[in-house]
Amino acid sequence: MTPRHKQRSILGAVLAGAAYGLLVRVAFEWKVLHAFLQIVSIAFLIVCPFSVGAIAVLRSAGQQSISLYRQFIVALLAMSIFLVAMFATLLEGLICLVLVAPVFIVAALIGGFIAGIFHNYFRATKSTVAAFALLPLLLAPVESFMPPVESVQSVTNTIHISASPERVFSQIGNVRDIRPEELGTTFVHFIGLPKPVAADMRCNTAGCVRTSHWEKNVWFQEVITEWDEPNAMHYRFVIPSGGVPREALDRHVEIGGEYFDLIDGGYDLTRMRDGSTKLSLTTRFVNKSQLRVYGDLWGKMVLKDFHRSILHLMKLRSERA
Repeated sequence: MTPRHKQRSILGAVLAGAAYGLLVRVAFEWKVLHAFLQIVSIAFLIVCPFSVGAIAVLRSAGQQSISLYRQFIVALLAMSIFLVAMFATLLEGLICLVLVAPVFIVAALIGGFIAGIFHNYFRATKSTVAAFALLPLLLAPVESFMPPVESVQSVTNTIHISASPERVFSQIGNVRDIRPEELGTTFVHFIGLPKPVAADMRCNTAGCVRTSHWEKNVWFQEVITEWDEPNAMHYRFVIPSGGVPREALDRHVEIGGEYFDLIDGGYDLTRMRDGSTKLSLTTRFVNKSQLRVYGDLWGKMVLKDFHRSILHLMKLRSERA
């Protein structure tokens, strides 16, 4: 095979793998089959990229053995084009793509590696390619009948503030006119999650409602369950209908959506010996997706990052008050 033919073969294989991924993505979004094909599932988030890498490698191999280096390059390129294509065609937003990219790439590389071994030892045929292509479509209906497993997780961040608990507590209930620079630089805001702009409440006791406003017209409520000034303020989340506009967050990571929801949380203040304050912020969330471990990991990472920005804001305002 001449170098030009080799390049064309690799390009065709890469595009074939990416095109297959796009077709599966569209199929999983088809409302008629929604009960059997779920985007947030092992079938799509792990098996589909596995098959993308495998199909690209098998198409690239032809009748010759394929090196480990070529397996790596072909699978990686196919997955990269697939991810870019989903963003370009508006099938997925940046937030979702950033969250799934690590597992997509690893799964594609594993799929390419296994397909390469299979081809080098047994010489793959068209039926082999078809078998890899059907894997996510065969697994998805089986997975859809599995009982849902909800995972409740808790995230806590703490910061030291050079101000009394009384002063810090006075900054928590009503938080007006939040400027972006007061939140610091966070990964979750960099990838497109809305930033908080204000929070307000009309009374100071258990049972009161604190309304939190974010960018992109996102808003939700926090019903106060404990008001112990200046030691603690706890609440449970209420996500009203229309509180999270469709365009504000990708559907698959939407708060109060099909896969993730916030339960409750709160602030706890501890007076230190020097009169300063240790401020802790806790949030509990529920992961309703089949990807329990990965969903828990990302949920904790996002909330910890968000907590850090809020605690930075509380520290900044309390110390200059």
